Amino acid sequence: MPRNTPPADICVFSKPESLGQRTVASCELELKALRESEERYRALFELGPMAVYSCDALGVIQDFNRRAVELWGREPTAGDNDERFCGSFKLFDPDGRFVPHEQCPMADVLNGTMPVALDTEVVIERPDRSRIIVIVNIRPLRNKCGDIIGAISCFYDVTERREAEQRQRFLMSELEHRGKNLITVIQSIVALSLTSPRTLAEAREVLTQRLQALARGQSVLAVAGFEGASVAEIIRLELEGFSGRVKAVGPDIMLNPKVAQTFTFAVHELATNATKYGALSGPWGKVAIQWSTEGEDTEKRFRFLWRELNGPPVDPPTRQGFGRLLLEKAVALDLHALPRINFAPDGLVYEIEAPLASIMVNSAKGISRRF
Repeated sequence: MPRNTPPADICVFSKPESLGQRTVASCELELKALRESEERYRALFELGPMAVYSCDALGVIQDFNRRAVELWGREPTAGDNDERFCGSFKLFDPDGRFVPHEQCPMADVLNGTMPVALDTEVVIERPDRSRIIVIVNIRPLRNKCGDIIGAISCFYDVTERREAEQRQRFLMSELEHRGKNLITVIQSIVALSLTSPRTLAEAREVLTQRLQALARGQSVLAVAGFEGASVAEIIRLELEGFSGRVKAVGPDIMLNPKVAQTFTFAVHELATNATKYGALSGPWGKVAIQWSTEGEDTEKRFRFLWRELNGPPVDPPTRQGFGRLLLEKAVALDLHALPRINFAPDGLVYEIEAPLASIMVNSAKGISRRF
């Protein structure tokens, strides 16, 4: 074997510098792939619909995405020792109890009080005092020795879902309550309609009309989710057949369910009386309806005026039937009102004056009063 010939099992590089070139090229490719992976991660982190943020072992906020800032209503300073555990302005539990940040789920995960937070519900208050309900999931970050070195939190807004669930529960409860109440109301209508000195046919017609008025009132309430009914809509449904001879003017006022039902019956009785005996019984008669509010704040009053014009001469009734009881006593009781009936020769005039707060939808709670 020639002296300079290497053994067969020894590999010789003809150009030693090629190893270094390949190593540099490989590192550049790895760095490029790492940068691309980091860019993809940042894009998903920033553009994802889920709010995400991370803390170190001491709870100092290290990173957060755009959605977290939107839900917090503010942007914390990453790495600031005063920004710990959560970037929200304030936190509360579902029962409304204030929760300091050092007692929030992130703090509990970091100090080992709980291994993870799964679907935990908390309430975030923003700097503008608005509140949202969020579901939080938190997992700790550990090193190779198993020590907690931080944690990452994902949370999302469920405010609309919770409001829808609350509204559904309210509607189910309201439907149950109203079903029982309607039976009582119908029994009263039937009893009072059939005890009057009418023929069976007349009593049947009156009873049918009153039940239809009740149904119209329920339809108006159903449109608004049983939270109330509009004065204008009640009048429109009762008098739409005489739209050319009835002028109704007034502001947008929502009556609570109890008042809406009584007011519907009152308008129905007025319309029925006008059709049979009053202004709408002849070709030239008209009805002018006005409602308004007067006064300030808690002293505001609701005023309603029904005036019949160009009808036949009016004679006061000789007996007190269902309609009279309703227009005087029921309205006075349910509306806390001062109703007045004037059987003027040139047309009936009916007025209601009531505290506005007692008839309107209870907007402060968002749910109207029951009856």
